[in-house]
Amino acid sequence: MRADAIVRAGYARGAAWAVLSGGASIVLPLAVFVVFARALGPEVIARFALAVSLAEILKACGLPGLYEALLHRQSRPARGQAAALAVFLLIGLLLLPLHGAALVALFAAAGTDPSGSELLLLLLVGLRIPIDLALLQPQAELARRAAYARLAARGLVGNLGATTLGFAILAAGQPMLGFAAYTLGISVGNALATVVGTGTLRRPRWNGACLKALWPEGLAASAVRFCATANNQLDQLLVGAIAGPLPFAQFNFAKRIEAAFGSLSAILATSLFQPDFAARAKVATLAAGLRQALTIVAMTCGAVAAGFAVSADLFIGILLGPAWIAAAPAAAVLAVSGYGRAIGSVHAALLSVSGRNASLFRRFALTIVVGAALIAVVARYGALASALAVAVQILLGVVLLAVTTRHDAGGQALRIHLVHAVLPFLAMLAFAASARWTVLGFAWTADVPTMGSSIAAIMAASAAAAMVGLACGAAQMRHAWRPAPDVVLPAEPAWRT
Repeated sequence: MRADAIVRAGYARGAAWAVLSGGASIVLPLAVFVVFARALGPEVIARFALAVSLAEILKACGLPGLYEALLHRQSRPARGQAAALAVFLLIGLLLLPLHGAALVALFAAAGTDPSGSELLLLLLVGLRIPIDLALLQPQAELARRAAYARLAARGLVGNLGATTLGFAILAAGQPMLGFAAYTLGISVGNALATVVGTGTLRRPRWNGACLKALWPEGLAASAVRFCATANNQLDQLLVGAIAGPLPFAQFNFAKRIEAAFGSLSAILATSLFQPDFAARAKVATLAAGLRQALTIVAMTCGAVAAGFAVSADLFIGILLGPAWIAAAPAAAVLAVSGYGRAIGSVHAALLSVSGRNASLFRRFALTIVVGAALIAVVARYGALASALAVAVQILLGVVLLAVTTRHDAGGQALRIHLVHAVLPFLAMLAFAASARWTVLGFAWTADVPTMGSSIAAIMAASAAAAMVGLACGAAQMRHAWRPAPDVVLPAEPAWRT
């Protein structure tokens, strides 16, 4: 079998598994959100979302980059892990009261006043900080042992356990307690799936020499992690503090849609794009890899984004009810922005495996600052204005990343993006809009005649976008692939060769 045919077959198998894995990790959290959103209403969901966003931001201040440093530590890993666990626990416990104080201050700034029992449940969400930080130590030991199956399964186990617990409490008539149990249960479930039966948890012990050796790399990695977290959570903190509970609830739902595309693109990048780019050395083959990656993103993220953007009001009205329909414009904008974020992940994958992480960090930081400034100005005007500010931030980030990698495309960067990412997405939007128009006419509002016609319009728009995406992708993949003589192939087993 020719080398390029082997690479093409492996690439196709990897793409299929990455899409399936990404779909499973996206559908379950969205389904849980839909159930609890109907039971609790927008304002309660908004307060829980604010507590979670604040916990994630503070957790990123707990030196989580020590995890990367532990992975690279070759001598006496047990001592380094024990010292890192002591740091994680100390910082996590110090951040816990800070989370409570900052959460109360944010509620006061937003003009919301939760009841005493609800405030207690919201404060318990802060326990995610020390749990998740401490979990990095046994996770590093599993990675050192190359226990990839356990690492991959623990997230799914944690999600399923938390979902089961939350739904059981909801069925008992306590929706708020059920949502709090689900939110905290994800961290607890991940911890149990990582630690139980593995013998990976060390006894925390302070060791200045080990920490001194881990400090430089751990600090640099923590800075990158903080930028990534701020990119996803800082806008929610700003909108929650400035816009008020109801607009923030709408914006938070829209961000969940965008985050779904971010999760799928991250899985594609780590399992597919990064290994492929790392194996390519010449500009011609890098350009071919870029064409392939953008085509796959358009076929997956682009098709779903087009179908949802055209049918956002119908989708939200059916799943979440009338109280959430006002979130439709912001959700449609952030669905399209999620597709833009997926395009940016292709360039980030190329930069990360070609020794340009410093350049990636600088562009990351710039887009965060610009986005935070925009959102701080427009958040008072509601969820849609905030979503448009996020869209501008994402567009800026994509442009900066594309410009940074323009030489890798051999002077064809603009043409590659137009042909493999922009024009197919515009075609999917057009066909999805035509499918909805065929079912509903020009009734571009949430007040549709019947439930049946709404569902038909959603299905028609989504199917039209998916079919156009698959057609464009199948046509382009034949031309996107180029024989890659410089691609380094792994050793094949004898039965394969």
